[in-house]
Amino acid sequence: MKTETKKSAKRRRGSNFQVTGSQSDIYEKFTNLIIEKLKQGIIPWKQPWHEMGLPANYLTKKPYKGINLWMLLSCGHQYPYYLTFKQAQALGGKVRKGAKAIPICYWKFAFRDKKTGKVIPESQIGLYDLKQVTRSGFLKEFKVFPIEQLDGIEWEFPELSTIESLPVNEHCRKIYEDMVRPPELIHKGSSAYYRTDLDQITLPERTLFPSSEDYYGVLYHELVHSTGHNSRLDRVGVSDPQEFASEEYSKEELIAEMGAGYLNNYTGILDKNLLENSVAYIQNWLNELRNDKHLLIEAASKAQKAVDYILNECPF
Repeated sequence: MKTETKKSAKRRRGSNFQVTGSQSDIYEKFTNLIIEKLKQGIIPWKQPWHEMGLPANYLTKKPYKGINLWMLLSCGHQYPYYLTFKQAQALGGKVRKGAKAIPICYWKFAFRDKKTGKVIPESQIGLYDLKQVTRSGFLKEFKVFPIEQLDGIEWEFPELSTIESLPVNEHCRKIYEDMVRPPELIHKGSSAYYRTDLDQITLPERTLFPSSEDYYGVLYHELVHSTGHNSRLDRVGVSDPQEFASEEYSKEELIAEMGAGYLNNYTGILDKNLLENSVAYIQNWLNELRNDKHLLIEAASKAQKAVDYILNECPF
């Protein structure tokens, strides 16, 4: 990301999210798992989706999000469906001998009344003024099995679905056009960047890109950056632009990479050109992840929020 605004103020948000020793172990475990994938030349956030769709829980049909999405995509399983041990048992299935469970992590939240300190059940949050509620997050881990490692269950799969019966270019264009309050998009020069002060994306003319896939891949990268504007999701790396190669700068770049990877898949433009694995690119992220064990999970979570914002899938 390039920015023409220089402001080095650094804020930490979400201080009510606690990280205990065991949670630090979770951060490290997931980071090490992704590092191993990168060493194998696999970039999780640039892996194509299965023809059946996103990795999802077979029983609930809910797709996995954040770091869980990238973790499962990088495994290349036969089917994009998973179950916990208890869920498999409930369906009359058994875990095949030698099967290996895959770790999944999620945030468990606790809500309290600021005045009384009383715990508020999540189902009753809507009855409270959110200004009077504190929220604490605790990172938890559980394990799932790919369904091809489970026996005794007669699997039923949904029919293959298509995104929309639209030409690729039209579908790609609608991502930007349908976004709520999108940044201004202009075409000039030979560089691509997002300016926070103007809330403006600048791209070279489309004719300067080798293909439409390349053009939209760059647009999506900058579009994810734009979600960090203080009028949208207000991310530190965007609303307070950081020095090049700083911790927050690197985190924001990973957020944009992950978010763009999702949108490339969503629109069906993740072709061979966008999948090229650069040795230098992989080595860069190996170094970043080794230096910051929290980078991966936090960036994946924020990338998911950015994508949800762009696709109008969350109440902002």
